[in-house]
Amino acid sequence: MITVYGTLCLDRLHRVPRLPHPGGYVEITSTRIAVGGEAYNTHFSLQKWNRPRQLITNSIGKSFEADIVRKLLQEQSLEEPVEPKDNQLTPICDIYVTPDGERTMFGIGFDDLNQFSDIKDADLIQGQWFTSDGNLGEKSLQFADVARSKGAKIYWMDAAIDPPEIPEYQPTDIWQNSTDRFGIKGDLQANLSAIEKIHLKVGCMCILTDGKNGFVLCGPDHPATHFPPFRAPNQIDSTGAGDCFRAGLLQSLDDKISLPDSLAFAAAAASLACQGFGATASIPTLEEVFALISSQAPTLLTYRQLC
Repeated sequence: MITVYGTLCLDRLHRVPRLPHPGGYVEITSTRIAVGGEAYNTHFSLQKWNRPRQLITNSIGKSFEADIVRKLLQEQSLEEPVEPKDNQLTPICDIYVTPDGERTMFGIGFDDLNQFSDIKDADLIQGQWFTSDGNLGEKSLQFADVARSKGAKIYWMDAAIDPPEIPEYQPTDIWQNSTDRFGIKGDLQANLSAIEKIHLKVGCMCILTDGKNGFVLCGPDHPATHFPPFRAPNQIDSTGAGDCFRAGLLQSLDDKISLPDSLAFAAAAASLACQGFGATASIPTLEEVFALISSQAPTLLTYRQLC
């Protein structure tokens, strides 16, 4: 069992040929509305893989946009995880995707999400793993305290290395982030240096993903190392790839799979998740993930050698 705590929002996805220069104009070529948020995206992957899981999120408020989220959840036979709160700005993420698959995001209603999560919901936490993203601020730390008291391991997603409370959750935790916030996209040496510094600060196994360039990892028993990507064709949107990576790593570690094979599953799943428009549009089946790994045996062998 895996408990996923964190962000639920409305994603408004827009395909654009390029990002405009300041003051410029670009025509949107297509738009899609979907349920989003780091917690929801990770939960969606685990659900597709039939992994026992528990989803706890923020409230989405009472608004036209919140009603859209509820309708989309109902279409998936899912209920709203928590009771709606009054006087809340429904969290919305506007995502602009360019032809290279990169996405640029603008958000509304995220800065005060911690106010719209009830610590009483921490009673729902169960299982061997608890994972949270950083959008719910202090509430994430409080929920992690409860999870840890129940014996769960803690997996941080998109959490800052400040405030200093984060190191309280090492040494059995995992910290994951991307080059959107740390390091430099496409600069391997900069990212190896960044992950070393993050590990010194946090103390647990740290992962920094870099899209099509793979990821770097540093842990208590593992020096800073680059892992190459599993390459999937027709990658059009990287939205939610990190959330799928997290789901894949959690699923494999929960099954007591070896670290190199767990990392391979996570990386392959994230690569395949980039084939659709939106974070959950192309979450692969287990068979598709294993097929991609099997088709790139040298990459799997590299993972096993590096670990």
